[in-house]
Amino acid sequence: MQTKTIKQKMRSVQNIGKITKAMEMISVSKMKKSVQKRTASQSFADRSFELLENLHVHKNLTHPYLETRKGNKILLVIIASNKGLCGGYNMNVSKQVTQFKNEHTNFTIDAIAVGKQSEKIARRNDINVIASFNELSDYYTSGEVRSVLKTITDTYDNDDNYQSVVVAYTQFVSSLSFDATVTPFIPLKVDVAQKLAHIEADTNSKRKFALYSFEPDEQSVLNAAVPAVLMTVIYQLLLESLASEHSARVMAMRNASDNASDMYDELKLNFNRARQAAITQEISEIVGGSSAVS
Repeated sequence: MQTKTIKQKMRSVQNIGKITKAMEMISVSKMKKSVQKRTASQSFADRSFELLENLHVHKNLTHPYLETRKGNKILLVIIASNKGLCGGYNMNVSKQVTQFKNEHTNFTIDAIAVGKQSEKIARRNDINVIASFNELSDYYTSGEVRSVLKTITDTYDNDDNYQSVVVAYTQFVSSLSFDATVTPFIPLKVDVAQKLAHIEADTNSKRKFALYSFEPDEQSVLNAAVPAVLMTVIYQLLLESLASEHSARVMAMRNASDNASDMYDELKLNFNRARQAAITQEISEIVGGSSAVS
C-alpha cells in the first residue's frame, strides 16, 4: 500500500515539473519579445529626445509638462503584474511604494494602477486608486499605452494640487537582474527621461538642428514633441516592467522545476526502499512458512 501511495505522489510531482518547465519556456519567449519591442522603439525615442533637447534646453522654450509646480498631492502610477507565480516581483514593487509613501507623509497620494496586483499594492498601502488598467494585452498596443497616458495627463491637468507624477515600476537590467524603483515622470526632466529610455545625451544635438526651420513655429513643434516623448517613456517603462515580470517568472518556474526534480528523486529513493522492504518481508514470510511446514 505504501509503494502505491509513493508512486501516485511521484506521478503528481512529475506532472507538476512538466507544467513548471513549460511555463518557464513560455516566459523566456515572452521576456525576449518584450526586450525586442523595447529595442525596436529606440530609434523613435532617439529622434524625439534630440528634438526635445534642442527646443527646450538649447532654445529655452517651455511646456506645462516641463515646468515644476506647487501642490500637496502626488499622482503615483503603479506598474505590476496581472498574474502571480513570479517570485518576489510584485512584493518588490510594493516595498518601493511603501517606502515612497513613508518618505512623503506630507502629501496626499493617489494611484493609477496598471495590473491587478497594482490595485492590491495600493490598497495594502491605503492609497486611493482613481483609475485601473487590468485588461491590457500581452505586449501593450499603442492604443492601450495612449489610454494610460491620457488618464495620467488628464488627471494631472484637471487638478492643480498635483505637484508631480511618479511611476513605480521594475527596471529591467538583464535576464537575471531587475530592480523595482520609483521614478519621476511629470514634470518631464530631459536628462532623467533619457536615462529611463536608455538614451545617451548627445552633445551635438544643437548642431544637428542648427539649419532646421520649424513649421508652423518652434513652440508648436515642442507642444507636439512633449506628448510624444511622454508616450515613449511610459511605453518603455511598461515594457521594462513586463520583461522583468517574465524574467522573475522564469526564475520562479526554474526553481519550482528544480524542486520538483529533487522531490521526485527523493520519492523514487523512498519508493525503492519501500519496495525492497516489501520484498524482504515477503521472502521472510515464505521462509517462515516453509520452516513451519517442514
